[in-house]
Amino acid sequence: MTKSALSIEKLKPSFSLEDLNPNNDTQWVNLLPVAKSSFDYFTQTENSQQIMVCQGANFFDLHSVLQDFAKDYQAERQAYALFFNPSQPQRPHCIQLTPQACSVVDQAMQQIEDLLNKDFGSELLAKEFSDDLSFIEDSQSTSLSKIFKELLDALVPERLFTIIKQLFEYLVELPSFSTIANFYLAWYSDERLTYCHEFTRTELFGQYLTQTQTSCSELPQINLGKLQHCTAGLIVINAEDILAETKLWFELKACLTTSTFSWDKLHFSKLVCQPQDIVINPKLLVIGNANAIAELYELDPNIKGLGLLETELPLEVVANASNINLYLSQINAELCKLGLSSLAPSLYESVLSYAAKLCEHQQYLSLDIKALIAPLQLLELNKLDTNNQGFNQALSLLANNINHQQQFSDLSYRDKQTKICLSGEEVGQINGLSVIDFAGLGLSFGEPIRITANVFQGDGDFNDIERKAELAGNVHAKSMMIIHGFLNQLFATDHHFPYSGNIVFEQSYHEIDGDSASLASALVLLSAIAKLPIQQSIAVTGALDQKGNVLAVGGINEKIEGYLRVSQVVDHQQAVAVVIPQANLNQLNLSPEVLRAVDKNLLNIYAVSSIAEAIPILFNLPAGELLDEESVYGKIYKLINIPNDEPSLMRWFLKKITDIFKL
Repeated sequence: MTKSALSIEKLKPSFSLEDLNPNNDTQWVNLLPVAKSSFDYFTQTENSQQIMVCQGANFFDLHSVLQDFAKDYQAERQAYALFFNPSQPQRPHCIQLTPQACSVVDQAMQQIEDLLNKDFGSELLAKEFSDDLSFIEDSQSTSLSKIFKELLDALVPERLFTIIKQLFEYLVELPSFSTIANFYLAWYSDERLTYCHEFTRTELFGQYLTQTQTSCSELPQINLGKLQHCTAGLIVINAEDILAETKLWFELKACLTTSTFSWDKLHFSKLVCQPQDIVINPKLLVIGNANAIAELYELDPNIKGLGLLETELPLEVVANASNINLYLSQINAELCKLGLSSLAPSLYESVLSYAAKLCEHQQYLSLDIKALIAPLQLLELNKLDTNNQGFNQALSLLANNINHQQQFSDLSYRDKQTKICLSGEEVGQINGLSVIDFAGLGLSFGEPIRITANVFQGDGDFNDIERKAELAGNVHAKSMMIIHGFLNQLFATDHHFPYSGNIVFEQSYHEIDGDSASLASALVLLSAIAKLPIQQSIAVTGALDQKGNVLAVGGINEKIEGYLRVSQVVDHQQAVAVVIPQANLNQLNLSPEVLRAVDKNLLNIYAVSSIAEAIPILFNLPAGELLDEESVYGKIYKLINIPNDEPSLMRWFLKKITDIFKL
């Protein structure tokens, strides 16, 4: 083999661990600077946009992320008060106040409650109140006068002062009085981030707790909703919750459009009591994954009419020195929330390598922090060593919980129920690599798949048995057409291809899709056409284009690890090799077992950028030129062209004459 196998250094990521000093603080602000910038812009007072959509993967705890974004966020605080209206009992007064005025009013109403509950006649209180708050020497009169004087000194609006006077007159005439809460309700808006954890009418708009009768004599009991508590702040709602209550979404959007909250939206039926509407100007932050956001846009294409700002949380961050320090700090912060110890320096490399493996790139770190916390939590609970070995043990323990399908697959190879050839040479047979995924619980894992090809006289039509049996998807069908185009472009430019054939994924009983087996399929066809044997210890993965270039595929680590695992199940002493695309080098992040096998020369990994580079590894012959009889291409070209095509024969003679003159 002319091509060298990859060194261990290229099979795993490397990180600079010098000068690291992670803390225990949440770092979402620094790890997600673009999203943080969008959040800051959206929450500016002068920004008129009313809705922001924040899209993030399911593994994000978006509430935790937004909590970190909003550490310095504070909306303008507002206050509101509901007063029973004696002149129109069905229309209570709803007044917006400054927080300072609300505090004074609230204190005054409590003092009025105390006076009304004192044991002295209502006639005297009525007389004192009717004297236009003139100071009377009576101590009771002085207390009442003081209350209203404080209201006047606090610059309470004249309308509010009149409302309180009318209410007091009404309360004085009542035959019995228990509490001011039956006639007065005040609340402050929340100036912080407000989460609407349940997107229901009660949670969003509030609820009347009691049915109001036809003749109202006091305020109804009300459970206020998020909109009343966040009239000028920021409300966070999950897109999936909106999709479950679509009618409620359009009602909420109407409130935002009109900047008005109407009390008839509260949860209850046949209400007589209807407080006055209030002006609201909240901002709405909709969060969710890509599918939920897409469905929301489909549900309401006009959502952008309210002025929409969009941002997306990335799935990973670049593994530079600055981000590594922030990344480890974020992990420490999550560990602290769970009451676990911070990361030991001996775990840094293991954690970072696993983070890179999660996003399948040597130079990036996955932001799926939860996936990293799980083995660290298990490591501490089981008192494993805080080093690379202990971390890998924790990962194995987690994997063992959901690897039944992998064990069943390995058993089929061990018992020779699934046929696999790992030594010697065979014509028209090659080992491809696949990844088995599951919709529910189940560990994704790689395993080899035997691909065979038969070739016979025909019209150049190569049948994909999987497709004909309806066991292959459209992408797989496309890859087989690409192979057909590659072979015809290479060998049959002067006339039709004189051979046909069949390609089969042996012992494949479920639907397959993807183009990652197209390189292996092309190689096995070349073997069958040229009658040249392929090394059976070598497995191949890679996509192919019509020009013979080898393209990147997914699941590269699982495929390599799966092939080594199966080879050791079948024969643990058998040395094997894998051919992968050159374009996948940045995705390599292989397990310690694979690295040990490479170190012991039980596994060699070759990276190729074209099928011409893969051919010498599989055939022990160069791909060569079409007129070179000692090459794979030359043997096939001669077989196809010489018997029937005179122009091709002339080209062959010219090549021979040229070779003689060179000698």
